[in-house]
Amino acid sequence: MQCFRPMACLTIFAVILSLMATSTEANNKIHNCCTEVSRQKITATIIGARVQKKNLPCVNAIIFETVDGEVCSHWKEDWVRKAFFQLENARKLMISLNATTILPGDKSVNTSP
Repeated sequence: MQCFRPMACLTIFAVILSLMATSTEANNKIHNCCTEVSRQKITATIIGARVQKKNLPCVNAIIFETVDGEVCSHWKEDWVRKAFFQLENARKLMISLNATTILPGDKSVNTSP
C-alpha cells in the first residue's frame, strides 16, 4: 500500500493500533466475581460468606470463604441458604455480645451490689 499523505497514514495507523489494543484488553479483562456456580455441598470449613448480585458477566451467587479459598455456590440450593443464614445469625450474635461486654477495669459501670 502506497501512502501519498504521510500524516494521514500515520493517523489511520495510530487509530487502528488503538482499536486493536482496546479490543485485546477487553477480551483479557479479569473479573473478580463468580461467572459460574456450583451446586455441590462444601466440605471445607466455612469462615465467611457474601452475596453477589447478577451483573454480567457475574451471576447471582453466594460466595463462601473457606479455609481452602472462595467457592461460588448456587443461591437456590437449600444447604447454601441454611449455611448463609447460620453465618449471619452467628455474626449478629457476636456483634450483640461485643456491644454488651463489660471490659475489666471499666469504671463507668457500677458492678457492686
